[in-house]
Amino acid sequence: MSRHRRQRLAALAGAFLIAVSTAGTAVAAAQTRTIGLAYAGDAAPAYAFDVKGYCDACIPDAFQVILGRGSWAYGATTTATVDDIHWAAGTSTALLYDDALLRQGQTLGLSDVLTTTGGTIVAHGTLKGAAGLINDPTGGSNFGPSGTSQNIDRTATWTITGCAMPLPGESPRTCVSNTQDMELASRAIASNLVATLKAVLSVQLRLEIQVSSDGIIVARSLTVVGDSGSQDRTMTFVGSSPSTLADPIALSCTQPSGSDVAYALTAQSYAPVTEIAGRGTLHAEAVLVPLLIGPDIPVFGDDITSIVAPSSAFGITLDGNGGAATLGVLAKNNIPPVADSGGGGGHAYIGDQGTPITFNSASTSVCGPPSIRWDFSDGGVAFGDHPQHTFQGSGVYSGLMTATDITGLTATQAFSIGVANLAPVVDAGQDTSAAWGRPVAFNGQAVDPGKDDQSTLTYVWRFGDGTPSATSGPSVIHAYATPATYHAMFTACDRNGLCESDTRDVVVRARDISVGNLGDTAATYDTGAHLQASLVDEFGQIVNGRTVTFTVDGNAAGSAVTNSSGLGSTAWTPAIAAGLYATSATFAGDTLYTSTTGSGSVSIARKATTTTYTGTLTGGANKTITLSAVLVDATGTPLGGRTIAFKLGAQTTTAITGPSGVASIQLKLAQKNGTYPLAATWTPVGADAVRYLGSAASASFKLQAK
Repeated sequence: MSRHRRQRLAALAGAFLIAVSTAGTAVAAAQTRTIGLAYAGDAAPAYAFDVKGYCDACIPDAFQVILGRGSWAYGATTTATVDDIHWAAGTSTALLYDDALLRQGQTLGLSDVLTTTGGTIVAHGTLKGAAGLINDPTGGSNFGPSGTSQNIDRTATWTITGCAMPLPGESPRTCVSNTQDMELASRAIASNLVATLKAVLSVQLRLEIQVSSDGIIVARSLTVVGDSGSQDRTMTFVGSSPSTLADPIALSCTQPSGSDVAYALTAQSYAPVTEIAGRGTLHAEAVLVPLLIGPDIPVFGDDITSIVAPSSAFGITLDGNGGAATLGVLAKNNIPPVADSGGGGGHAYIGDQGTPITFNSASTSVCGPPSIRWDFSDGGVAFGDHPQHTFQGSGVYSGLMTATDITGLTATQAFSIGVANLAPVVDAGQDTSAAWGRPVAFNGQAVDPGKDDQSTLTYVWRFGDGTPSATSGPSVIHAYATPATYHAMFTACDRNGLCESDTRDVVVRARDISVGNLGDTAATYDTGAHLQASLVDEFGQIVNGRTVTFTVDGNAAGSAVTNSSGLGSTAWTPAIAAGLYATSATFAGDTLYTSTTGSGSVSIARKATTTTYTGTLTGGANKTITLSAVLVDATGTPLGGRTIAFKLGAQTTTAITGPSGVASIQLKLAQKNGTYPLAATWTPVGADAVRYLGSAASASFKLQAK
């Protein structure tokens, strides 16, 4: 192990010991903070209900003599309205937590306990209508208006105390106001010298407000001073007051330690389902009011109407303020990561040389996934949870994985890697072909999966023809002596003795050959000539000892064996008519050379002849003479059986040549004395016309008397 690596391992071990020694157990300390929120809202319910009734007993029938016939009563008809409502209420939220968990990387298990506090509802309204005497002339109770009426216009204020905002478990909650007791109207009925009879109407009214809700909603935020943001959550308190909600808060290691942790609540609108109803009684009494000093004397008094007005829904929304509390100071993380380099219980990996091996960290940290560094004993370094690393040599390697959280705390875990040796990957190359005796290039390739073994590879070529193997390297030259298909094998071995082979086929073929016609291209009928050809292979090398056969005009004309110069020659005497004829020279081929044919032409000329006159040259008139001539060809060969035409002056005759080429005939002279031209002519006819040239002999003949 290098000194640098030993120093790094020592530093990592020291950091681990320091982290362990300073990671003491925090002392739990229960803490409570309280945040109060105030809510308020207004509504205009426009709620109205009737308050009416009459008092028959308030006016005795004896007063008919004063008021008129029939029965009399005193009554009122009014309408009560609730014009506006104001509701103020509050909550108190206790924050319960353990400040030992007020630390980076921890979850603060905070509980929020919300308690609704007393609330007050104040409602304002009016009672408006009229009051007066009513009469039934028949003496019954079917009263109708009679005389003048008195207008009624009263204001009222109702107060409900202790009306806290209900939670779902407390809904519906009915809040009842104080009773508003007020005189509506009064009237003097009759008077004498002693007292006045007075009828009085009064009302006792209260409001009942029923409230139901789905819960109280607040928006929570937690802010570490100096951090760039806050953690927000919306919470809904349900059940009954006090209502408890668990509010676990993960304290990130990125939040600055040493800073205050502020917890804030912001009230959301509280919009319960509400109904209002009017309740109470209408009271009537008759009293005697002394004209002089003295108390009123009750004559009659009773509740004449019970008021149970129908309820009516109305909407009201309470808006709240916000509040905050400081939970304490955020402490620095003191829990190092848990290092796990993977590889099973023994932290051991296996793989092949030259092949990427994947490593899998299972390290954890309270601060979230730690950053991972992998140091390998071959000097390699990798980063991340699942890196890959390739070992170029085989064997057992070691490594050290280091996990570092974002607060700088580290932990390490050693691991091992078993790397298996692999044989080289061998390629003998593509199959090829070549002519025998020609050099063939063998360019093998071998790549070891591990780069460390590449320079140590050894190579062997076996050519498949029984010749010695080549061990000089992956690229060699070899020539095959005879045509055939050979299986060449290329083998490469690494330094550990692991080998791999590959083959290629080499098809060795016969050489192509060309024929050159070099013989006579012009000849004469029945005159000796030569047919000649040369054999040269495709690489320009002379081919000797091979038989070449000749044809002229498609007919066999002989054969010859090529000499050391590659030439084959044979004598040939044309026996065909004059003309231009195709010639060929053919080599039939053998194991080393392919068959081939060369072509040419030869021009055959007619053979020359000579006619020689051998007869007499003088004679007398009417005398018989002998005319004779000899016909031979250009080689002096007599031509028998040919017709010689003789002409002497005006006389002509013919004679046939014999085997010796001599033609002879008797002629009787029938001309006057004189000198006459004499000619002996052979003109070829028939087959001779295309074989021979004609010939003639001339002389002077003297015809004279003795």
